[in-house]
Amino acid sequence: MSNYVNYLEEITNVEKSNKKLKKVIEVGSYLIVWAAAIMSFWFFVEDTDAMGYALMIFYFALPITSFVVSLIIGKDKGWGKEKWFMTVFFGIMYMLAEYATFSLANMTAFDKINIPDFEMIIPGVVISLVGLIIGIGIRTIKKK
Repeated sequence: MSNYVNYLEEITNVEKSNKKLKKVIEVGSYLIVWAAAIMSFWFFVEDTDAMGYALMIFYFALPITSFVVSLIIGKDKGWGKEKWFMTVFFGIMYMLAEYATFSLANMTAFDKINIPDFEMIIPGVVISLVGLIIGIGIRTIKKK
């Protein structure tokens, strides 16, 4: 009996660590794309490239990454209720991307402090919420 209890405990610990690893990979993949977007602004974008950068990052790369990661989170039932807080996380990260690029460049150029544009949180939350709901829908359909 003792061996069986130890076996169940070991399986449970492995399952918990696998769930944590999945969560880290899901969020980490978004953070890698986010960090690459910020770094590319500071290291590779020239003055004349700003419009193209804004279009590629704020209208394609970050929204698509937020949507896909939220969809995966929605399909994964291991997140529980904390998956809903991830929409706020993606919204805040979307706002911080703009703040860490264009706002920070403006602040350094004109020696002033700008407050973050909190309205930028809304598009990030909406995109993430749509992905999350679609992911939950896919999980529900597969369940039936």
